[in-house]
Amino acid sequence: MHQKKLKNTKKNNYINKQLKINKMDILNFISWIKAGNYKATLPKDVSSLLAVGAKDPSRDDAFLSLAVNAAPLQALYDTANVTQLTAISTAVTVNAQNGIITTVSSTLAGNSNAAFTVNNDTVLPTSRILLTVEHPGAGIPVLITEALANGSFDIRIYNVSAATAFNNVLKISFIIIN
Repeated sequence: MHQKKLKNTKKNNYINKQLKINKMDILNFISWIKAGNYKATLPKDVSSLLAVGAKDPSRDDAFLSLAVNAAPLQALYDTANVTQLTAISTAVTVNAQNGIITTVSSTLAGNSNAAFTVNNDTVLPTSRILLTVEHPGAGIPVLITEALANGSFDIRIYNVSAATAFNNVLKISFIIIN
């Protein structure tokens, strides 16, 4: 019983020490920033930076200030949605790096396909486009991208069901990686 209590006490002391260190690290970093003990230099060729403070015990102030280029993360926060009008082959325009395209309610027959153009000013011939589909209705949708060009790409929708036609909208989520 005594050994178990001693083990728990050591564990709790270690946890409390770690929490105290982490709290002090944060407070020291804030004090360091407020005291003006840093020199900010921003590169001119990058428009999106995230400020980061990294623990560095070799420094007198114990922290190294860093900046991380956030441009590659743009696809995660540049969003827009669009709803297709008229027919499953009607083009849509959605100028963002990710979002949802809601198609018209389609009756695409089994073992057939249709395509539509997505106009998007962020698309380049070298872009990678990831697609997923949500389809609560009948049929089995499979999507591919085609005709990748500056400012547009095509989505080809296959209904791979042998005999069942679609009977609902498709919600196509996309993300464009440049």
